[in-house]
Amino acid sequence: MSSLSALNNAALQILQQQRPQSAAAEDSLVASVNGVSSPAGSGAGSPLIQAQAKISGSMFSVNSLNVTAMKVRLMERVGKEFAIDQGDYQSLFSYGTAVKNAVEALKQRSASEIIAIEKKLGLDQLGVSLDTLVNAIIDPNGSDSDRLDAALKKQAGDDVKDASKTIGPDEIGLYGR
Repeated sequence: MSSLSALNNAALQILQQQRPQSAAAEDSLVASVNGVSSPAGSGAGSPLIQAQAKISGSMFSVNSLNVTAMKVRLMERVGKEFAIDQGDYQSLFSYGTAVKNAVEALKQRSASEIIAIEKKLGLDQLGVSLDTLVNAIIDPNGSDSDRLDAALKKQAGDDVKDASKTIGPDEIGLYGR
């Protein structure tokens, strides 16, 4: 029994000697969790941590503007104008074709309604037509899609980020900038 208690005492002494170093680490960790600068200057208040937080916030923020998200919302809204739900179609091409057919049918009935829909969707402010939007849905890699992207970037200004270019796999398959 005495050898066991001696071993426990030795372990206790070793742990107590290391406690001051771990206490500093704990203080730093607590400070960073609370968002307060640690005494050593390496906690959440340090410039490095603040810069990392800003980078993460700008890359992954749900509030940042993004051309792809704006384009997807616009594509959904045009479908709603014609009572066409994208979920009813298996591909973007078939959805775009259905929207195109609805647009063509409306053109034959009333050209003024096409203009009204373009204004309601804000296409007139973007400087693109309803046909350009529909063609961008059908062919996401075509020239109309590029024209729509450019118009959305111009409208959003410098705050916009193209999600496909911001985050993606590099040459070895890792995701990042």
